[in-house]
Amino acid sequence: SSKAIFDSPPAAPRVCMAAARSDVGALFSKAEQQKRELDSALGFFAEQRVMQSEVAAQQRLAALLSQFSSTVDLYKQEVARHADKNRVLWEKRAANLSDDLASIQRDVEKKIGHFYKLQKEEDDRSKLFDGRKSKSVDDDAQSLAKEHSALRDSSSALDDVIGQGQRILGSLVGQNKVLKNARRKLLDAANVMGVSASLVSVIDRRQTADKWLVYGGMVFTLFILFSLWYLLRW
Repeated sequence: SSKAIFDSPPAAPRVCMAAARSDVGALFSKAEQQKRELDSALGFFAEQRVMQSEVAAQQRLAALLSQFSSTVDLYKQEVARHADKNRVLWEKRAANLSDDLASIQRDVEKKIGHFYKLQKEEDDRSKLFDGRKSKSVDDDAQSLAKEHSALRDSSSALDDVIGQGQRILGSLVGQNKVLKNARRKLLDAANVMGVSASLVSVIDRRQTADKWLVYGGMVFTLFILFSLWYLLRW
């Protein structure tokens, strides 16, 4: 019995190994839980392009990543401190957790960088829209000013046209009076020309009669002279 007592392993090392397994297992479970929370947060970032609380979501994601990194470091330290038959499994789990940590860090940097890019695009879009609105207001004001100027110019041109029409109407009235006077003068001239034509006709007839009278007198005179010459010749 005394030999069995001496051959059996001490109780204290077994208690220490059990405590080590418990600590390593608890840290691994904690790391897995934090990893799932990080995956969930990253999924939230991937699904929500525009978030209601961007700063809070970033802070939560950064805090989860810091906690997961600390847990992985602590897990690797615990694995390195204890020599156990399960150490190979623990080291493999530690390596997997390190790979997961590196991958999650890249995803976090990518998501946050993508968020900053989206935020910048949103800010630029807002500035662009504000600029367009301001430009649109300026364009509307300029358009109204141009329309007002065009209406004023059109009104002035219309006044000029009306004034020109009034002047043309006055000129036509004056020309109508001149034409009436000319018509009256033409009628008077026509009457005078009619009297002159009748007078010329009378004069022509008188001249014709006088011509025949002269011719008759000449013939009669020649007859008298010829008769006297004939009588006196004998």
